[in-house]
Amino acid sequence: MMEDRVSLREKIILGILVLLLISGGVWRAVQFSAPEPEIIQIGQGGSSLEEEISQVSEPEMITVHLVGAVNNPGVYQLPVGSRVYELLEISGGFNNEADQQAVNQARPLLDGEQIYINSIGEAAAPASAVGAANKININQASAQELTSLPGIGDVRANQIISYREEHGFFTSLDQIMDVSGIGESTFENISDQITIY
Repeated sequence: MMEDRVSLREKIILGILVLLLISGGVWRAVQFSAPEPEIIQIGQGGSSLEEEISQVSEPEMITVHLVGAVNNPGVYQLPVGSRVYELLEISGGFNNEADQQAVNQARPLLDGEQIYINSIGEAAAPASAVGAANKININQASAQELTSLPGIGDVRANQIISYREEHGFFTSLDQIMDVSGIGESTFENISDQITIY
């Protein structure tokens, strides 16, 4: 009788062990088949999530001054890379007197510049190659005007224009050093004679 009880107890223990082994095996199989969690790196250099979110939600801005034949002239802030048509949209657009055909609405805007919208019949002021304080505007100047700068000959002048056509307007004075053949010494010689506005 004692032997029957022991064997029954052994059978129960063996059954429990077998169940544990089976459930453990199933659990391990599920764990190995589950994909590893993807590690998402939110930034480099230990920047916090809050800093990353603020960088995403607050784009770098430029400030431009809109005047002339528009509904709401004034100073506006737009994200870097904005174009004239976007400035016109946020300012309420042209007024009834505006010469809309004289405006290149696709032109990118530069920080600190003034956009003047002519009225119909008003003599259009040509895009001046001479900027503030009689400086050469490297975004507007012709090859001939650029050659008036010290150290800039015909070849360099044409390279500046080619660079401007390929990459868009210069957004800072020192960006002219990205043009082949214009190094720091040339830049130092011309930096007080050029402007981007």
